[in-house]
Amino acid sequence: MRVNQAAGDDGFTLVELVMAVAILGVVMVALTGVVLQHLKVTAATEARLNESSDQQLVSAYWQGDVSSLGVRTPVDATDPLSPRQSVWTGGTGPGSVPPDCGSGLVGDLVIGFAWNVYPVGAADPLDAWDASLEAAVYVTEQVGGQYLLSRVRCHGASTERHVVARHLRAAPTVACADAAGSPVGCAAATPPRTLAITLDVRDADGTGTGGYTATLTAQRRQA
Repeated sequence: MRVNQAAGDDGFTLVELVMAVAILGVVMVALTGVVLQHLKVTAATEARLNESSDQQLVSAYWQGDVSSLGVRTPVDATDPLSPRQSVWTGGTGPGSVPPDCGSGLVGDLVIGFAWNVYPVGAADPLDAWDASLEAAVYVTEQVGGQYLLSRVRCHGASTERHVVARHLRAAPTVACADAAGSPVGCAAATPPRTLAITLDVRDADGTGTGGYTATLTAQRRQA
């Protein structure tokens, strides 16, 4: 007697193939959407991080420089340490920046500060009044469609330059006020009590972020 063997069920039918291709297409569309959304969110997040980093770095230096500013010159017994101009704004060159901080300055001056540093532990008490002059200058440069803000630290004839903001839409602006909060000229003979810098921040390479404007305010310690 002849026995017919059952046909094997390995492989797949045409219907199964069509269904698999259809399901694969749906999955690929969904995965592509997820990847594109991830890239979009990542770019926006990176832009926001760049923008916030600029604000935080400028704030750290700004607070320290403003609180330190104050140049004093011995005049007479009634006012042995009278204050003098300690803030410079506008223009470029030695005539508009703190002394000894204008040589080789690159960029447009936003603001400059100067202060005295008094020696500690001087052998002769009279040398304790022989103060050195320190300064810091903020300058801006336009690179492409954005502005860079740099801080130049001056130690006599030597300088150290660091970029503190890279994603600005415009050059920063500064405003000064006296102890009562009334607006005053920043470069007055008597240093202002409060100084504020306004930053217009936006990463031009980022997407999904409109940028923002931040005003950083600080007060000087000296009366």
